Amino acid sequence: FFCECTLLTIAAENGHASVVEVLLKAEANVNAVDSNKWFTPLHVAAENGHASVVEVLLKAKANVNAVGSEGWTPLHVAAENGHASVVEVLLKAKANVNAVGSEGWTPLHVAAENGHASVVEVLLKAEANVNAVGIEGCTPLHFAAGNGHVDIVNLLLEKGANVNAVDRYGKTPLDYAEGYAKNQDVVKALLDARGGSFVKARNKAMIAGGVNTLLGTAIAVALFTTGTITAQLIPIVIAVVAVTAAALVVGCATYELLKPSTKVDGAEKPIVNSINEQQRVTS
Repeated sequence: FFCECTLLTIAAENGHASVVEVLLKAEANVNAVDSNKWFTPLHVAAENGHASVVEVLLKAKANVNAVGSEGWTPLHVAAENGHASVVEVLLKAKANVNAVGSEGWTPLHVAAENGHASVVEVLLKAEANVNAVGIEGCTPLHFAAGNGHVDIVNLLLEKGANVNAVDRYGKTPLDYAEGYAKNQDVVKALLDARGGSFVKARNKAMIAGGVNTLLGTAIAVALFTTGTITAQLIPIVIAVVAVTAAALVVGCATYELLKPSTKVDGAEKPIVNSINEQQRVTS
């Protein structure tokens, strides 16, 4: 479709820094907007990952927080497309790391949605709000979990993301992981974050309790059959306990290896749009 835009926008979109400089010297409007997305030359340069052009435009006083038709800033579009170097340049120029679009999404939301871990790291270092909430109540963790990005899920959790955050429909990131991405690695990361050391302590206690039960049973059997525990029977009791315990361990390990996997094969396409569509149908 036709988009009315300036020569400066075209040069910026295609990464021609020298042409951009010539046009700026000829007093081209550095903040002119196109007729499609209301994007400025800085938006399109950021969208296409042209860091050198971004720097030239910023030196010419381009508005680093200019807003497009969906409320997105150049930082949003750079984050969406995974251009970490451009994100760094924009942040150095005082771009608002927590700028909010019309859907309430921050640059961290869109980077998490699209699986750009390097961008997420840069934004978090710049103190992006890890628990920012969109108009549907979704946090960046919801988006990362719903799209199966376990590396980003872990990054967000390390920075204090709320694992129990709920959207407007009462769904947590774990609900998104189980219902949309069906990625076991993400589910495990979220469950670990929910249970933490308590789960590990509980499992250790269960193992210790099981061994004690086995030992008691073995001694009871020995007493029932012989009426006494002799020195000769002690090695037998220990052997019975050891063999049974080993069988339990092997059984658990076998289950972990053979249990069905729900992990999605191959590259996963961002599914937040389909998430929103399903939510609107059920609401």
